[in-house]
Formats: sequence, structure tokens, C-alpha cells
Amino acid sequence: MVNCLTLLRICAEMERENADLYHWFSQLFHKNRRAALLWKKTALEEENHESQFILAEKLADGMLTVPLLEEETAREELEKLRLLRREFEADPPSLARALEAAIILEENLAKFHLEKLLLYSNEDHRKMFLAMMDHDFDHAQALRSLYAELIFPAGDAE
Repeated sequence: MVNCLTLLRICAEMERENADLYHWFSQLFHKNRRAALLWKKTALEEENHESQFILAEKLADGMLTVPLLEEETAREELEKLRLLRREFEADPPSLARALEAAIILEENLAKFHLEKLLLYSNEDHRKMFLAMMDHDFDHAQALRSLYAELIFPAGDAE
């Protein structure tokens, strides 16, 4: 099993990777104001999540947790994020492809944190992380809404 501090550090790095990717998307799609603003907002929220994981790492002495996965698995998830970003930077995606990828990222990241991260003995700590992961589902929904509008312009969806 992975050390709790190591796992929290890896999770902070995952949030940073997502934030950096979304900042990059914001710049890439700067001509679409709505998309650029959504990417920027989501990036800033990912930075907030990163800060929460860093805080949790600092407070970990007071957290009784049980890691639910191996360190190698967590590092593989982090490397997938890094690889995706490198692929997109080498071959920039369309807005639709970027949105599709981000929706999947947000849903998978939320599930990763909720199902595979840690068992918390303290209800307040558990609630803090549940709230953070709810934001990931909210991010996915906002991205999904923009995607639907892009693919099905007003009047075309049924």
C-alpha cells in the first residue's frame, strides 16, 4: 500500500496537471470567449483542489486514513494525465475533442478520488474530500453542456 502522504502528494500533482491543461485550453480556444472562460474557471478550481490536497498533506498527522490502492497505480494515473497533455500539445485538439477529453478526465478523477483514494476515520475530513469531488462532477456537467451546445446548436437537439 501507498503511504498516505505520498498519495495526497500524487493527488495534488494530478490536480495541478489538470489545471495546467485547462489553462492551456483556455489559451488555445481564446477566440471562443465562453469556452475560454469555462476552461479558465475550471483550471482555477483545479488549483483550489490542489491546495486542498496540499493542506490535507500538512494536516495528515491528524487524519486517520487507510489508502485503498498501490502507489504504482496512483503514479500510473498521474502519468496518464501527463501523457494526454503532451499529446495535446504536440497535436492540438478541436474544441469538441478537448471537451470530450475533459469530461472523461473529470468523471474519472472524481471516481478515482472517491472510490480509490482513502478511507477517512474523521467525518469532517471525509466531507471535505467529498465536496471537492462533487466539484469534479460539476466540472464535467459544465463541460458537457458546452459540448452539447457545440455539437447540437440551438434548435438541432431533440
